[in-house]
Formats: sequence, C-alpha cells, structure tokens
Amino acid sequence: MIKKESKEKLKEQNTSPLMTILVVNFAIFALALKTDQFLAAEYEELLKHWQALIPAGLGAVLISVINGVLDVQTKARLVFWRWHDPLPGCRAFSYYLHRDPRIDVTTLKTKVGPFPATPTEQNALWYRLYKSVEEDPRVLHVHRLFLLTRDYAGIAFMLLIVFGGTGVVAMQTYKTALLYLTALLAQFVASGMAARNYGIRFVDTVLALKAAS
Repeated sequence: MIKKESKEKLKEQNTSPLMTILVVNFAIFALALKTDQFLAAEYEELLKHWQALIPAGLGAVLISVINGVLDVQTKARLVFWRWHDPLPGCRAFSYYLHRDPRIDVTTLKTKVGPFPATPTEQNALWYRLYKSVEEDPRVLHVHRLFLLTRDYAGIAFMLLIVFGGTGVVAMQTYKTALLYLTALLAQFVASGMAARNYGIRFVDTVLALKAAS
C-alpha cells in the first residue's frame, strides 16, 4: 500500500507543474498568433487566470491524456538520443557506474556479483536494486525530478511539432514564426538535457545506496 501511494504521490506532485507548463505554452502560442509578438502585455493578465481557463480536474485529465500519447520507450529515446535500449538502466553497469564518485564499485560487485554485460540484463538488475530502495527519500526525490523533466521533454516535443508547424503556417510574419519555433526548440532541448541528467542521477543514486548499505 505504501509503495502504491508513493508512486501516486509522485504523479500528483508533477501534475501541477506540467499543467502550468502547458498553459503557459498555450498562452504564448495564442498571443503570438493574435499580436505577432512575444512581449505582449496580455501575458501577465492571462496567466493570472490560468486556473479559470482550465479547471483543475480537467487539467489533470488533460495531462494524463497528453502524457499517454508517447510511451516510456519513446520518451526515453527523445531524452537519451538512443534508438535501441534507451532506458538509462540499460547502461547502468557498463557506463554510468564508473562516472559517479559516490559509488564504491568494488563493494557493489561483492554484493551483487558479476555485473551484467547486455543492456537488457543491466536494466533488469538495476530495476531489482531500485525496488529495494525505492522508498528512500533520496531516490524518491530524484525519481520525481526525472519523471517531471522526462514528461516535460515529451510535451515539449509534441508542442514543437504541433504548435511549431501551425505557427509557421498561421503566424502573421515569418520572423515571429521563426522566433517562436526557435523558442520551442530551445524548450525541448533544455528539458531533454535536464531529464537526461536527472535520469543518470536516478540510476547512480540507486547504485550508490546499494553499495553503501
């Protein structure tokens, strides 16, 4: 019961910031179409009333639907830029393990045995280790940040395709459309980089805790 509640809590904690991100993007898109500029006075007034624009209950459902468009593998590919075996656990022992000074590699090997070589085996072992420490506050914290930024990157990618493409066609000038497209691309790259860093930190935190326990 505790584990289930912890997972639900992580999702609930991320819903509000993801909803804010989505509303801000909608506001910028709508006002860029209307005013042909980014620094519009209406932004502040519109964002003050974002909760009125999308009710909280509907917002949670909307985030769930949008997040469900891209599966876990697709999001991982967007974040880690790897088509095959993109999940961070797939390189836990062959790559990330040796890049974090917190991890006592010798002690960890003594506890878990020989490290697996294939990506699938690495991810399976890492996941087993994760399940034994998933309630640790340090794991919960970095896990939440990874999920938040990973989902943000997925949303940013979809906004880049949908809003970016629409902006090129519908915005009044190509200058505004280009600036807007650049901003969307920057948002996707930044959120993806953050998600990658948090994902690696998530993997390494689990290994460090197991080595130290």
